[in-house]
Amino acid sequence: MKQLGFLVHIEKCLGCRSCEFSCKNEHGYEDTFRRKIHAVAGDGIKGHSFHHFSMACNHCENPACLPVCPESCIKKKPNGIVLIDQTKCSGCGKCVTACPFDAITINPITKKADKCNMCYERQMKNKTPICVSACPVKAIEIIDINDPKNAHCEKAVHGFEMKKVTSPSIRFQTRKEEIQHFFVAVDEGGI
Repeated sequence: MKQLGFLVHIEKCLGCRSCEFSCKNEHGYEDTFRRKIHAVAGDGIKGHSFHHFSMACNHCENPACLPVCPESCIKKKPNGIVLIDQTKCSGCGKCVTACPFDAITINPITKKADKCNMCYERQMKNKTPICVSACPVKAIEIIDINDPKNAHCEKAVHGFEMKKVTSPSIRFQTRKEEIQHFFVAVDEGGI
């Protein structure tokens, strides 16, 4: 069964917050963020003292927010995306408390639950989520976590407590990819 999730390339993320602010510009309101940048201590093996990574709603395989909603406004789509029906939400906050990742908030303007919807509307138009397209180093992508070609991706990041009870649909790529070398041709006569 298909389960869409975020793949975060730890070695690429600069912590620049482009994903965070592009999401805020696309969906947010004053003082609210659906996506957040985390900094964690490095593993010491590669000489890094810390890493950054971006996280939002993890569109969990077993979302804790879904069964606690008294209005039944949280649904899981066949592709794994977890959505909140804003027209049904009463703003009770039970989903906020249930989420082990603090990914759901009560929007201060609408007074309803709000979270990352993996840019569902954009994906229905064959566009990538805004956080993915805004990342200057391509540190975030959408993958099917159940696809065997993604089996090598890690389920956790060293130094960050990943609560596994909900089976979060986020994966991490921590190994450094091949270093790319760029050469500039210099015209010796013009220098």
